[in-house]
This record gives sequence, structure tokens and C-alpha cells, in this order.
Amino acid sequence: MPKAEKIVVKTVTRPSVESTQALTDWFFDTFDLSGKGDRLEREMFQMIVSNSLKGTGTSSKSISKSLSVPLSTVIYDLNKFIDCGLVVRKGREYFLRASDFESTIQELQAEMLTEFNRMMQFASKLDELIEDEIYGRGRGEEREEREGSQAAVE
Repeated sequence: MPKAEKIVVKTVTRPSVESTQALTDWFFDTFDLSGKGDRLEREMFQMIVSNSLKGTGTSSKSISKSLSVPLSTVIYDLNKFIDCGLVVRKGREYFLRASDFESTIQELQAEMLTEFNRMMQFASKLDELIEDEIYGRGRGEEREEREGSQAAVE
């Protein structure tokens, strides 16, 4: 079974200035990726995005060397990016999940919509089961008939 992704999305006011730094900061705040308040994660992510747009990956060693930080710190942050579905590892290199940032967000959006549709089915079934417990067996069937007749009218 594939590892579950954890995607957190917060409502954050979009910056008035559209610069690489301002938009990256906004993105990190929106996806709750902000760490200790330093720029390390943002710089790492920008390296991954830049290299992915060029069609190349980024190794953890090259990030560590380029930013002068311990390899363990780099790997910790890379794993956060992987856990939320933004970055994938291929061999020893890290890439954006898709060829560019926009496509990466589109893939995440499609996955979230699929998951929300599954949750809606679960919620409907849970409502039905709870109604059955409250009103006795058969109530869920009455509900399905009502919904079926409403759909036929529409």
C-alpha cells in the first residue's frame, strides 16, 4: 500500500507583490510548510523547482553543499516535501512531482477531489447507518428511494 500523503491547506492572504520570494513564502504558509522561520526549506524547494523545470533532479548532497547545511537536515525537509506529495525521489535525486509547479498542483488537486468524492460516499453511508440505528432497520432504504425519486424528477 502506498504511503499516505498529508496535505494541509490554510487560507492565507495572497501577497500584493508577485516576486519569487513573496509567492514562495505565500505557498509555504498556505501549505503549512513553514519551519523554524528560516529560509532553508524555501531555498531547497526553489532549487528543486528550478532543476525540475530544466528537466534535472537535485541530490540531497548537492543541496547540503550548496546551502552549507547538514545532510540530515536536508533529508528531513525533503521527506516533508515528499510526505505532502510535492516532491518525488527517483534514485538519488529529487524532482517536483510533475514537470512544473503548476502541473504538480493540478495533480494534487485531482487527488484531493478523488479523495473528497470517496469521503462523500463514506459520509452518505454513515448517515444511512446512523439513521438505521436511530429509526430502526429499513429507514436507509426509504432514504435511498426518496433520493432516487428526487433524481428521477430532476
